[in-house]
Amino acid sequence: MGEGCRTTGVNIMTKAQAAALRMKWAEGEDQPCKHLHLELEHGNDDYMTDNYHCTACGELVAANTRDPFQVI
Repeated sequence: MGEGCRTTGVNIMTKAQAAALRMKWAEGEDQPCKHLHLELEHGNDDYMTDNYHCTACGELVAANTRDPFQVI
């Protein structure tokens, strides 16, 4: 899905890519997603948000809060 980050090797996606995945997923059979693969979200300026989206359906699965990661 996303490009690998040059410094960490972590796959990343933009909010727009996540939104497009959610729309594509909604057009399907609406089956539940197991969220098996996640990508780190980044802004258009390559700022890492520390939020993770599912690569299959685009849902926000884990979010960075002031507390330890919150699984959504």
